[in-house]
This record gives sequence, structure tokens and C-alpha cells, in this order.
Amino acid sequence: MLNLLNKKKTMALLMGLAVGMTSTAFAAENQTVQTNEQVEEVSDTAASDGNEKTKDTADDKKDTSAVDSFSDVPQGHWAYEALDYLAQHGVIEGYKDGTFQGNRTMTRYEMASIVANAMKADKGDIGDKAVLKELENEFHQDIENMQKQIDANKSDIEKLKEETERVKIHGFGRVSWDNDNIKGYNDQNDNNRFYLDLKGSFKVNDNWNFNFESETNQRYARYVTADGKVQYHQGHDDEDGVIQRVWAEGNIDKLHVDVGRRWRGLGFQNVLLGHETDGIVLDYPLDNNGLKALAFYQKPTDAGYDFAMYGLGVQGPVSDNLQINLAYAQLDIDKNESPGYNVYDGNKALKNTFGSHGLVLSAMWNPMKNITLIGDYVLTNAEKEPVHEKTSFDIDENTSKSIRLNYRWTNLNDPGSFQLYTRWFDYGRHGNIMGDEEWGLLKPGSKGWVFGFKYVPAKNIEWETMYEIADMYGVFYGEKDQQYKRDFIRTQVDFHF
Repeated sequence: MLNLLNKKKTMALLMGLAVGMTSTAFAAENQTVQTNEQVEEVSDTAASDGNEKTKDTADDKKDTSAVDSFSDVPQGHWAYEALDYLAQHGVIEGYKDGTFQGNRTMTRYEMASIVANAMKADKGDIGDKAVLKELENEFHQDIENMQKQIDANKSDIEKLKEETERVKIHGFGRVSWDNDNIKGYNDQNDNNRFYLDLKGSFKVNDNWNFNFESETNQRYARYVTADGKVQYHQGHDDEDGVIQRVWAEGNIDKLHVDVGRRWRGLGFQNVLLGHETDGIVLDYPLDNNGLKALAFYQKPTDAGYDFAMYGLGVQGPVSDNLQINLAYAQLDIDKNESPGYNVYDGNKALKNTFGSHGLVLSAMWNPMKNITLIGDYVLTNAEKEPVHEKTSFDIDENTSKSIRLNYRWTNLNDPGSFQLYTRWFDYGRHGNIMGDEEWGLLKPGSKGWVFGFKYVPAKNIEWETMYEIADMYGVFYGEKDQQYKRDFIRTQVDFHF
């Protein structure tokens, strides 16, 4: 066998090859894996041919001309001489700060560079193909076993990654403060709250997920009920940390299926519908750009309500800067038929305030960079109420309209990003089925303006403040024909995770 491994130059190259084979750079500077003497002893043993050891007297002598090539590889390090030699001969390079960073993972490209540099940097023994061939023959089985172990480790890591990704938990927590005269008097704060929206997604297979949502909604100031009673530190219905919603989502070929109980909306601003429902929503792609057709059957879950809606829609981009969201919903009751019973007042029949069908035409347009316009128009066939003699301003009865102008968007990963927005709205008292009131901000029977901003002070934290001024009908039973000026301000901070 060639007397190769006891040569300092060959030993240095062997160490470089070992780095590439294991895909791991040398150990940290304080790691005492082997001493220089132990390395030489192993080298002599590995270079033996049968029972005979051979030595090259020229390369047995210690190289005293080496210099400190890397500041993080001291002379006492087991790989010092090899690394220093390879650096001096241009085979390896450190970082600009003079370090080697031996505990960093090495890429295959870096290993290829080491071999290429070795082949062209030395005039004989390092670049000699016989050296490389002898190394390959000597350690072929070790390399093969090592590669098998690496492949097994990679497989185990991929399996572990797949298992951990089967369960995902996310959501946000909110601290919110309101000042609102919606009840007819000043300094009303009934929406002050600590709020947690916790969502989970469980991967069933490559096509299906099962999901849940849990809301905890804790008011930290007084709350005024619909009959005018003042309560303190009250929850909100069953939103006390239980799991309120569960649903499945998946694909059957190109058909996307969403079935179960969850929050759903119709229109970009959820004016026609923005509510928790039981039901199923199907969507199917109409092109390769994201435009899709919708079909749905849903039942609102508010206590006492007993009706369903079904319909069709289309949503998605129709050009580079225009998206649409259109839907028609038909109810399974007549426009004069009661939708259910008032469980809080002797199970009296509820009045139908939304008719038997509704239509929403919604669009999102980006006419220029950082500018977005969002518009919703909703029409129902609800019966109009007679105009009371005390009415002093006009609010439409069975239509709702909302136009929102955004300047920029916030990005939770980009601290300092912000959004400015304004919204004009005219919500008829019967102009939606169960639209999203956005925690009482937008009530049926109101018309006015909202001005607000959003700001990201730190990653995953968003601060929003808004102010509303509006003409509005009363909200108490028996006072719904009375009108007043509403002033409303809200500030809230969301912590996303």
C-alpha cells in the first residue's frame, strides 16, 4: 500500500475530504476529539500494509512554519495543522473576519471547491490522482456506510417534520378600548375587552384538514344589555374559551369543499353576510388566475333563528388590478315569514328584517400603487318600514352601500409598515341578512364615515385606531324610530402568533 496517510499534505487533504463526506465542518475550537499525536498515530496505523509500517522521514518532521490562518482555530486544536496547511496552499478559505467557523454546516458546493482547489494548487502529491484514488479505495466502505446513515437521518428528519406540520396552532390576542354613545348617552364602553381568537388546523392527508376555532371574549368594563341593564366583567354568550366552531376543508380533484360550523362572509366587506353559520361551501376554478364559482348552503347559528340560505356566486381576479365578489342568496322562508323565535323574551316570533333573498355586488380595485378601493352594494327584498314623523335624515331601508379607500397595507413581518383608510357607508335597517357589524362599529340603520389607521410597531403586533361619525336609528326595541348623531372611537392592539 502506498505510504500516503502519514504525509502531512495527504493528511490535510483527508481531513478536508472528511469534512465534505459528513457534510459537517470541523468541531468547535474547544472540542477535544483527538490530539495531534493521536492523529499521527491513527495515520501511521491506517497507512500500514499488512503487519509492516512505513514512514516518510521527510514528512514525519513537524511543520514549524505554519501560521495562524484562522483566528478561531488555535494551535492546540486537533485540526490546526491540517487546516493551516490547506489555507496556506489555497485549498480552503475562511471568512472575511479571519474565522473558519468550524461548527457550520458545509455545502456540497464548498466541498467541490476544496477538491478542485486541491487538484490545481499542488504540483504533485496533493493533486496526484493516485492519492485521491488510494483514499477512495481505503475508505470506500466507510464512506458508503456513512452515506447510508446520512440518508437514514434525512429520512427520519423528514418524517419528524411531516408529523409536526400535521398540527398548526395560530391566532391573535387583542386588547381593545371603545368610547361610544350608541345607547344614547356619552362614555359608553361596552366593547372594552381582552379577546383571544385561537385557531387550529389538523392535517388529515394531502387533501384534507380538520379545523377548530375558540374565542375567549372577556369584557373588562361595564356592559349594557339590550334592555338597558348595566353589568360588569361579563362574558359574551358562550365565548368563554370553549371551542365554538369546527369544520373540514379539502379538495375533491379541482372542487374545494368547506363543510361544518365556522365564520363565513359574502362580499369583500361582508355586508350581506358576515356571521357564524352551519353549512357547506363549494368552489370550483373557472380559470388559472384564481377566478372561481361558488355554491353554498348555510344556516346562521344565533339562538332562536331557524332559517337557511342557499345560492351561487363568483369571486376572484378578472384583471391585473380588479377583483370581484358577487353572490345571490335565497332564503327558505317567505319575506313575511318569521325567521325564528326570541329565546330571551318568551319565545315570541321574531320579525323578518331581511326578506327572502339578497344580492351583493362587490369589487376591489387597485387604480395605482398603494391605493385600493373596495366597494359593496347589497339589495334585499325586505318590507320597508313607514317613515316616522320624527325622522330628520334619510337612511335607505333595504339597501346597504359601503366604499372603502385604503392607502398602503400593513405587513406583520415589517415593523414600521402602516395603513390609512376611510370608509363611507349607508346601511339600511333591512339592508343585509346578517352582515358583519365589526364589533358594533357598523350597525344597520346608520349612515356616515369612518377614519382610521393601522401600524405595526413590532413584528406580529398591529395597532389600529378608528373614529366614526354617523346618523343613526336607535337600537332599543321601542326606540328604533328615533334618530341621533353617533360618535364612536376605538383603539386596539392585536398580538398575532
